[in-house]
Amino acid sequence: MNIKDKPSQNPLAITNAFNSYFSSVAEDLLNKNFTGANSTNNNNDPLAFIHRNFSQLQSSVYLKKTTTHEINKIIHSLKCKDSYGYDEISTRILKIIAPYILSPLTYIFNKILSTSVFPDRLKFSEARPLFKKGDKTKFSNYTPISLLTSFSKTMEKIIFKRLYDYLNDNILVDHQYGFRKKLSTKTATYTLLNNVLLSFERRNFIGGIFCDLQKAFDCVNHKILLDKMKLYRISGTANKLMESYLDNRYQRMSVYNNKPPKLSSYWVHVKHGVPQGLILGPLLFLIYIKMIFL
Repeated sequence: MNIKDKPSQNPLAITNAFNSYFSSVAEDLLNKNFTGANSTNNNNDPLAFIHRNFSQLQSSVYLKKTTTHEINKIIHSLKCKDSYGYDEISTRILKIIAPYILSPLTYIFNKILSTSVFPDRLKFSEARPLFKKGDKTKFSNYTPISLLTSFSKTMEKIIFKRLYDYLNDNILVDHQYGFRKKLSTKTATYTLLNNVLLSFERRNFIGGIFCDLQKAFDCVNHKILLDKMKLYRISGTANKLMESYLDNRYQRMSVYNNKPPKLSSYWVHVKHGVPQGLILGPLLFLIYIKMIFL
């Protein structure tokens, strides 16, 4: 890898350099492209259009209590893996001990839902660099994939179900294909081609706008996301819980030097984005990019 334009083969130095790059790339991009998201001027306010055109919903999300049955079902739905987060408790171990800890887990998870406080210890994620394409010596050609603790995965799935059901019924539109059940890039491609062919047959003009969002997940602005959720009636205790979920998150990078043991970097504070690999990450990103169609 190239660290500050100099080749390096030091595994620990490379691990720390990965961590430094991923923790600062969003800040650098936002400083470069920021157009006044915190400004009170409506011309620069990213939510001004929504405020002007969005009709307030009558319904709102409700984070109902969980049960031992639901938690047990979620735990058994997790893929049986030996990989683990920083706590070193894999889903395989969680499945084995589940019968003995369901009751305390139910109490703790219901406490999280009622107090709107997401425990700090569930907000530490271990990330691993995944190569995408291009020059393997450049950090920009890698993306971080976060490894959660098994307990965090379980709690996030509880929140996910409640948010997804509400969003699917009230917010998300038919032509939002990403990260949704029974929808994919294939259905999006089919719909696009079908509309293009219909327009050809009707002798209509056809136009398209295609955007490639750089570091899209990493650059999500938490304040804008939370304000947007309030507009969509994800407010009150639900909004406070999501604020707690996003706040004070930490990440470290881990890599294997050909074989175990792994090398881990120092912990860094994650100020922006919804890390890839989180259960709630894609759903929160859908809310963030959701446009208003009237």
